[in-house]
Parts: sequence; structure tokens; C-alpha cells
Amino acid sequence: MRVRKQKHNSSIDISSLIDVLFILLIFLMLAVRFTEPTSTISLDLPKSKTDQFGNETDSIKIQIKSNGELYKNDIKMDLEGFRNTIETNSDPNTSVSLEVEKQTEFGLFVSVTDILKSKQYTKIDIKTKKE
Repeated sequence: MRVRKQKHNSSIDISSLIDVLFILLIFLMLAVRFTEPTSTISLDLPKSKTDQFGNETDSIKIQIKSNGELYKNDIKMDLEGFRNTIETNSDPNTSVSLEVEKQTEFGLFVSVTDILKSKQYTKIDIKTKKE
């Protein structure tokens, strides 16, 4: 008489795995920090094919509005005050984020970039809106 071997059920019960994955998905959805505007100053940025030119990490943020207002790290100042408050760059990795409204006078943009270049800032990132 032959003894039959029992066949082992080789399938995996995935109902508990689905529960764990569902809970993990909910956790990740709640834990993700949604992108918030980085500034309270509303700018009408020009559009481009990419979000920005340059790096994501900036140590100095400069914003120029179309009416000529100039902001350094969200502090309003005039061009001469900007020239006096910005220090000479000693770190070659320091980058500057430059946000300029599209209707801004080009001469003001050139003046700000000229001041930055005279203070040895070489990494200037120009922020735009993605089309």
C-alpha cells in the first residue's frame, strides 16, 4: 500500500499584506509635507520651460517687484541700502536666488546683478514659473 504525501499549499495569503500596505500608504500620505509658497510677497514671475535656473538651496533670496521694490530675505530696502547691507562673498558655494517680476525695469535687474558681481557672488539662480 502506498502512502500518499500531502500536497503543501504553496500560495501566500496576501490579505494581511494588503492591509499593511494600505496603512503604510495612509501614513505616507499624511506624513508628506505639501509644498508651500516660500514667500509672502506675491510676484508675477516670467515663464520658462523649467521651474528655475540653478540650485535649490539658496542662502540669500532677492526679490524685485515691477514697481521697483527690492526685498532681501523678505526685508524691503532700496538699492543703496541693498548695496550697503550685502556683505562680500567669501564662500564660493554661496548662491543667491533672484526672483524678478516680468514687468520689472531691466536697468534695476542689471543694477542688482552688478552689485552681486562686485561683491564676488558668482552663483546667481534666476527663479521663474514653469509653463
